[in-house]
Amino acid sequence: MSEPNSGYGLLSNGHACHDPDCTIDMYQLSWRLKALHEHWNKYRDELWGSSNVLAIATPPPSDDLSYLKSSAMIIWLFGCEFLETIMIIVEKQIHFLCFEEVASLLEAVKETIQHADSLDIVVHVKSEGEDGTTQMDAIFNSIRTQLKSPVVGYIAKEAPEGKLLEMWADKLKNSGLQLGDITHGISDILALKDPMEIQNARKAAYLTASRMKYCVVPKLEKVIYEGKKATHSSLSEETMMAVLKESENVGVCYAPIFQSGGKFDLRPSAINDDETLYYDSGSVIICALGSRYNSYCSNVARTYLIDPTSAQMKAYEVLLKAQEAAIAALKAGNKINAVYQAAHAVVERDAPELVTNLTKSAGWGMGLEFWESGLRLNAENDKVLKQGMVFNVSLGFQNLQAETINPKSRNFSLILADTVIVTSESCEVATQLISKALEDVAYSFNPDGEEEKHLSNALNIINEALLSRAMHRTHNQREGLERGASFVYMVKGEESDSEDERWRKKSFGKLRGLELPSIAGPSKRLKFR
Repeated sequence: MSEPNSGYGLLSNGHACHDPDCTIDMYQLSWRLKALHEHWNKYRDELWGSSNVLAIATPPPSDDLSYLKSSAMIIWLFGCEFLETIMIIVEKQIHFLCFEEVASLLEAVKETIQHADSLDIVVHVKSEGEDGTTQMDAIFNSIRTQLKSPVVGYIAKEAPEGKLLEMWADKLKNSGLQLGDITHGISDILALKDPMEIQNARKAAYLTASRMKYCVVPKLEKVIYEGKKATHSSLSEETMMAVLKESENVGVCYAPIFQSGGKFDLRPSAINDDETLYYDSGSVIICALGSRYNSYCSNVARTYLIDPTSAQMKAYEVLLKAQEAAIAALKAGNKINAVYQAAHAVVERDAPELVTNLTKSAGWGMGLEFWESGLRLNAENDKVLKQGMVFNVSLGFQNLQAETINPKSRNFSLILADTVIVTSESCEVATQLISKALEDVAYSFNPDGEEEKHLSNALNIINEALLSRAMHRTHNQREGLERGASFVYMVKGEESDSEDERWRKKSFGKLRGLELPSIAGPSKRLKFR
């Protein structure tokens, strides 16, 4: 999947502070505040803009939010969103300018934080009738009183949203205080996930892979086998509903993507059109899905081939090998550019004619943000891979040409993407539940026997046993169609007592109670509601 545009829409599932389910884990907040201070002090000049004050401002609620580092930082610390809030951190003090909902939550944890971390929490409550000027002036006065030469660090590229943040940005700009950009500091501290974050990433990946395997694939098979019509946009909407209905803690990273018929855009910011799914002989179908669990992102993308030619199968096989090489290079201690270089080397060796069609990166880091820009898996990034990083390893071939006069089959693209976690010794493919093996993505429906010709011509390219299984895939899929179809009806919201309904309940009980590594810390955690 090509790199996304930096500002495409966010569909958030993080709890807002006024949500009754919003709780603050005091142990987590305490040690993450300490981790923030340690990182800030250690890399103050290198990553934190030489700042001795941190200013983080989150926007008001919106139906069209982008992924923001300000929101990610608040969720990382507190476990929920603080909407329309300004947080100011100095060495031994934290100021909050906020509305009553956030203030009441902070009051509940104020004493504990002051005792555990020796941090003075100062809450400036803004009522509905105020513009916030008085509270802002009090914060600036406190900064000037505590520091002789204050340098206020802020997220330079985040444009203020709403009247409160616009006024804050204007006052900050005209305050006469020196400013520094803290974007790189926030990116760096969020890049390494602790065990709790890894647990959330695994659950998000399980959700994504299971929805692709048990919702997307059966739906596509039903449409194709029964010769039905379904638009890309309707498939996207059904898939989104299938994700969002499973748990209050889940969401989608972007609108699920379905593409076919010669028009392909490998970015997750791609817009689903209203064209009908095209599945005639030689066609290619691309599906991409990104899900969130407790605000942590995951992603998977698969390409499905309908009566593929030998050239299409060869291109897919090369792409699969290249992605596997990229994943194998995701080891702690390696440089990030080694990942893309490993993929590029496979293509250069096995299909040099496809090098120009290869995407310019092999993916990017993920976490509370879907796209961690500092962890792009390209040929230029010389950062070192570390345990606890999470990546969307995404690789594709763009604008390939098939030997056909059919405009809907002539131009095609291929993509593979998986969520991968860097471990202490190697890496873990968290979305491996959904297969990408050729025999599981290549479908043969041609009644005239043309698929046999295609497969015969490809015997010198791809393993004979692999293709033999692919040729007999149709029979096996038809046997499982009835079970898959019942699951589709469930996705549409119809009542069902099918075997798939029982699977769904079992599967997502597994999601909620997934056995994962325990989190280091005290046996009891204080939680405030």
